[in-house]
Amino acid sequence: MLRLTVRLILWLQLIQVSWVSVYGCEPFGPRPRRGLETVKQWRRLEFGFANAQDRLKAEAAGNLQPEVSTPVDVDVHYKVNGQRRIFVTIPRFGKGVPYTLALVTDQQTRNGPVLMPYPNFAWHNNNNNCDSITSVYNVAISECNELWVMDSGIIDGQQICPPQLLKFDLSNDRLLHRFRLPNNTYIPHASLLIAPNLLVQDPPPCGKCKHTMIYIPDCRFHGLVMYDHQINAAWRAEHRFMYPDPDYGRYTIAGESFTLMNGIFAASNDKRNLYFHPKASVSEYAVPLSVLNRRENWANSVDAMEDQFKLLGKRNSQCAASAMDSHNNLYCVNFNPIQLFAWNTKTPYTKRYFINLPGNASELEFVSGIKVVRNPMGQEELWLCSIRFQ
Repeated sequence: MLRLTVRLILWLQLIQVSWVSVYGCEPFGPRPRRGLETVKQWRRLEFGFANAQDRLKAEAAGNLQPEVSTPVDVDVHYKVNGQRRIFVTIPRFGKGVPYTLALVTDQQTRNGPVLMPYPNFAWHNNNNNCDSITSVYNVAISECNELWVMDSGIIDGQQICPPQLLKFDLSNDRLLHRFRLPNNTYIPHASLLIAPNLLVQDPPPCGKCKHTMIYIPDCRFHGLVMYDHQINAAWRAEHRFMYPDPDYGRYTIAGESFTLMNGIFAASNDKRNLYFHPKASVSEYAVPLSVLNRRENWANSVDAMEDQFKLLGKRNSQCAASAMDSHNNLYCVNFNPIQLFAWNTKTPYTKRYFINLPGNASELEFVSGIKVVRNPMGQEELWLCSIRFQ
């Protein structure tokens, strides 16, 4: 019998690691004093509710089946007082998920810590209410104290609602902004929009957080959606580099093999370029943000700027989620062999410049979410959501 093990893993004191060499011998400065630490762990998700009535509603609708619920992404918010809040997403791959975005509480059960719906249970779409939150794969927290939620609108493979971006104020958990993506930015019943990558162009303390660009991969239909919050508009780009490579659609992780033909899956930026890769691929690509951000470039054709996309290089294996730190180090976990590694964007994308980071392969079996988070001490932390089937 398969048992699901989910871990939220933190690499502590990550950013006393600074890039000091471009020659690949010893690219990091002082090593972190500690490596990977499992912060939270579940054998099965424990869904909590603010009251008995909410639980009864979920049960009556058939939406309380923890055994079919799997978290995919993690992000972390530190309040001004230092309090830490951990967010996880639970996409609705099928019926049985009472809420698709949750906070991890300190209340512990035999299966793991109790979850609570964010911002509350009423927000979660159990009755085809498209003003609610339908199904979330990924979220992103900005330096503006804002949570951006990419709601796919998909339940059990069906497009129940149009995809939407939601922005919440993390100081009071109120909705600040909603943007429903127009039909020309996705393909209904085919697209799957995930993993929003943020670029705040007027960050605090000097900026007013009015100009944020968001880059959203469409992993099922080989595209990328750009959203300009300042003008409240979105547009789409496509390129052959965003397609899955059939030679790498077969995965072997810890001895288990399966097929998954996902296209562009992860995107990260260093304020100059967007770095991305399909999940079914061993290649890493880049495109200038200046090209993506100019709406006029894509007005006549979604594949108008083909020569602006560049192949950077190749890995030995596929990897899924990725994240960039403030030193322009890009992190990912190879599937075979299982290995957390870093690469700096100032160096060639070759094995010589990949830095393998310590970690137990059994804890990193399938890392579906990675985030770099700055803590109250000014240090950056690497957070990972790891799913293990055993």
